[in-house]
Amino acid sequence: MPNKIWRVMDLLDWTSGYFEQHGIPNPRLDAEVLLGHLLDKSRLQLYLHFEMPVFQEHLTPFRELIKRRIEHTPVSYITNRKEFLSLDFYVDERVLIPRPETEQLVETVLATNTDTPQRLLELGTGSGVIATSLAVHQAEWDIVATDISEPALAVAQKNAEAHACTTQITFMSGDLFEPIKMIDIPEKRQFDWIVCNPPYIKNVERDSLSLDVRDHEPEIALFAGDDGLTVIRRLISEAPQYLSPNGKLLFEIGATQAESVCALINAEPAYCRYEFLKDYAKKDRLVLASVPSAHIPV
Repeated sequence: MPNKIWRVMDLLDWTSGYFEQHGIPNPRLDAEVLLGHLLDKSRLQLYLHFEMPVFQEHLTPFRELIKRRIEHTPVSYITNRKEFLSLDFYVDERVLIPRPETEQLVETVLATNTDTPQRLLELGTGSGVIATSLAVHQAEWDIVATDISEPALAVAQKNAEAHACTTQITFMSGDLFEPIKMIDIPEKRQFDWIVCNPPYIKNVERDSLSLDVRDHEPEIALFAGDDGLTVIRRLISEAPQYLSPNGKLLFEIGATQAESVCALINAEPAYCRYEFLKDYAKKDRLVLASVPSAHIPV
């Protein structure tokens, strides 16, 4: 950027073009989000201040933000911010960036009519957006959230603190149900809900991912073996041990995995019914499976 008086409009136009030259998918949006982040202004405020000059104290760090984005660092990692169900969350490269499809998972749980406070277990909590969002909307619920990654749990704890939910959510370290097995009181090992956004990408699909995802988001939260079902297979087989009577298992799947997941559930006699819920693109994205009222956990 040569020496000149740069206005907000000039910076957005130049950055958008530069991003487009480098194959950044949403060049204008990314330019607006990054400049707004630096200037502490919303996108609307940027448009209301199009003629505002931007001086060297902001131009220098803005160049660094542009450089990181050109390296395909996701915008959410650069700003350390992601909105989820109208709540603000902290994210960095220790955790997966929350997707819109995961909002549907939370909305599905919240749409269930119940006057009784629920016990809910989230497996692989990552940034903690699912557990924390549910806690914000259901202050009476008892929530346990596990993750195999200690660094991810640190992010989840940070988000729970930001939304004043630390007393409502118990974070536990370990692989899927392993921490739950260590709970001494049998009743505390049973849940009305078990929810999960598991890794479900096949190893062979690695090269088909965008550089933003493949090179920056944590592999452990993305890939699940040769068929993408390594974690889902365990979820389906192990969850009934920890579900209360009438308990529900709710988890995300890949857009082409419905048939395989259907076979896995049909092979598990503990479930009395299940259904697939479609995402905004009309693809089967969520699985909701239930155990009967006569269910006796192992």
